[in-house]
Amino acid sequence: MAGLPREPLGTSDLRHSEFIAALMGLRMDAEIRIPEWDLEPSIGIAAGRIKRLGLDIRSFKEPLTTAIKTVVIPSIRKNFDEGGRPTPWEPLAEFTIKMRHYQAWPILRRTGALRKAATQFNIWTVSTTSAAIRSLPQKVWYGYVHQAGYGSFSLFTTEASKRLGPGASQKDVNNEAFKLMDAVRGEGRAAAIHIPARPFIMFQQEDFEKITAVFYEWMVSRAERVGRA
Repeated sequence: MAGLPREPLGTSDLRHSEFIAALMGLRMDAEIRIPEWDLEPSIGIAAGRIKRLGLDIRSFKEPLTTAIKTVVIPSIRKNFDEGGRPTPWEPLAEFTIKMRHYQAWPILRRTGALRKAATQFNIWTVSTTSAAIRSLPQKVWYGYVHQAGYGSFSLFTTEASKRLGPGASQKDVNNEAFKLMDAVRGEGRAAAIHIPARPFIMFQQEDFEKITAVFYEWMVSRAERVGRA
């Protein structure tokens, strides 16, 4: 497995191959889905495979937290800095640049609010065997639109309805939706719009390797504590 030591660390009755086999239970969701207003990237570990090593591990919060702070967050930050990876994001439309007085570069960093929110540890929920982002802060709700892209007005009316509450008239909802659309796209009251996907929360191939290495080193350390490495 790329990124891992090729030989066992120290003298151990646990072979290198056993650690690698246990790490086959490590799972990272490369496909980031956005059902409604939930963002669902996640890292998980199948604890059962680790138990086969004879290590009494009841919580993986430590390596999960380390992986998020040292691998995932820097990777997300780099996505913003490079304007999309591994495929560059689609450039801003000329209309958006002229009418909203945006610069062509950098993309999605006009105020820095979205980049800051997306790279905070506190948006992650970490349990004993998994870690996931459930949602972005309300102040950067438009991040969902940019993450997945969108081609119709309904996403904005959904958000407008949430903001105004169940008693709001359809007219008020539509007016609020147009304001939200303007804030994201700047194309006025267009009946239909196209916002290309510019995914900023995602795992790169090298992230898989680095996260696996974090878990590998942590398990070796645990084995050393109980005299098995």
